[in-house]
Amino acid sequence: MRPLCGEIRRNEIPATPAPDPRIRAAVIVDPLSVFDPKGLGQVGVPVQLWASALGGSGVTLQSVEVLRQGLPRAPDWHVAAQAGHYAFLAPCSPSLAEAAPEICRDAPGFDRAAFHQGFNAKVVAFFQQHLAAGKAP
Repeated sequence: MRPLCGEIRRNEIPATPAPDPRIRAAVIVDPLSVFDPKGLGQVGVPVQLWASALGGSGVTLQSVEVLRQGLPRAPDWHVAAQAGHYAFLAPCSPSLAEAAPEICRDAPGFDRAAFHQGFNAKVVAFFQQHLAAGKAP
């Protein structure tokens, strides 16, 4: 069991941190639901939110949808069809696939390399759009 999982089970979630003015945009991918309404209400930056259709490791499409609904302004929302939680990790090398098959195995019909071409482009475009807007002329 990972330390974070034990902390969640013991209801030892850390206090909501103060907003950091250096963060002007955020991409959040298949997050574990440890966010409360107070914390979500403080999110004032543009958010691109991704969910895997199949979930995994405690994350479900429904739990990410709850987070989506709790944000004070609608995020740039994406659901990765046929993807499990670990599909957001870069494609695995053969040695990693052998050593950690649980994070490298995808659902039938899901092409992780092809998915990452589109995913990466959308993430870059989101940051370019929102970070360029904050630059001084």
